[in-house]
Amino acid sequence: MNEVQNKMVEGKAKPGHEILWLKGQKKIDFHDPNIFYVLGRRGAGKSAYLENLAYQHLMNGCKILDLFGSKDGEGLSWLRSNVAEDFDIQLIHGPETELKNHEGIDGTKFRLNDLKKGDIFISSNPLYASSDNEFEAVNNVFETLWNRTYWNQPIFIVVREAANLLYSRIKVSENQTMAKAELTYMLRESRHSGLALGLDSVKHTSVDVDIRKLTDFLVLKNLGMHGLPRNLHWIYKYLDPQQMSRLKSNEFGVVAKENCIGLGTSDLPRWHKDAGEHILQEVGVNPKYYQKEKESEQAISYVREALEELHEPTPTEVSEWIKKEKNVKIAPEGVGRYAKKAGYYSDKTTVDGKQKNLLKPMEA
Repeated sequence: MNEVQNKMVEGKAKPGHEILWLKGQKKIDFHDPNIFYVLGRRGAGKSAYLENLAYQHLMNGCKILDLFGSKDGEGLSWLRSNVAEDFDIQLIHGPETELKNHEGIDGTKFRLNDLKKGDIFISSNPLYASSDNEFEAVNNVFETLWNRTYWNQPIFIVVREAANLLYSRIKVSENQTMAKAELTYMLRESRHSGLALGLDSVKHTSVDVDIRKLTDFLVLKNLGMHGLPRNLHWIYKYLDPQQMSRLKSNEFGVVAKENCIGLGTSDLPRWHKDAGEHILQEVGVNPKYYQKEKESEQAISYVREALEELHEPTPTEVSEWIKKEKNVKIAPEGVGRYAKKAGYYSDKTTVDGKQKNLLKPMEA
């Protein structure tokens, strides 16, 4: 390890990635649609490593999709990266979310033509009104990309918790067995669609064995007290188990599918989110959520109550009243729909020289 450690300069604008091969030789070609499976305990630097891999792919002409980010919006840190100055970034959000300050795409309506709109696409948990929304959107994005019949550069997909990919399939499949079968088939055929994937997990068996067998590169971060499962103990012939439990956040072991084994360093991207940081505020993303009509009975009652209290208000005034009186956020766009359900209509009227949409009761 002495030959490869201490090469990292934390916070480099252009993070590097180096490997010293101990058994065999294997060059990582970032033009190939490989599957990387990153294993390590919490806090071992798995997410930072995936961001580094994404950066390496981006520098080799690939597009990036950062899916299944953590609850605190970790993937949104791309918006403050140095690459944000030279590459277009699009936010993928749910059907019940409104974005004002950033370009966005409704993930449930994502199509292949949307790839022309950017270079980096971020789907982050805070961009969805619920987990169901997120699973629905990400499934549509993944299936859309999987159905590509032609490609000249792979798309690198960051999945920060591998098990979430399975959970998302369960949401749209008849049962767990079918979900596993579908996901295994999709990953097996992902090479033909030009999809490279970076998956991370705390536990090696968090994903099905059939999926693990598709791994091109198994990346080992600090494994903590649990170490490798028994079927991988042969790796300890080349990588000392005590050393592997003390790896720094920029260090890793790697096993290629050809059984090549190495040690490496990967620079921590300067833009990586710090623990406890308010990333939404830092990058200026302020998502607004509203409910679907089928889930909106409570919202309709709030809008109806506001309309009875206010005299021919605008949707914005109704939204502000509900926020003040009920401490509930309903976007003005949602107010318009709920008002119609409550028996009101929108009347475009000029008031004091300004055009406003006033909500008025329908005549019986």
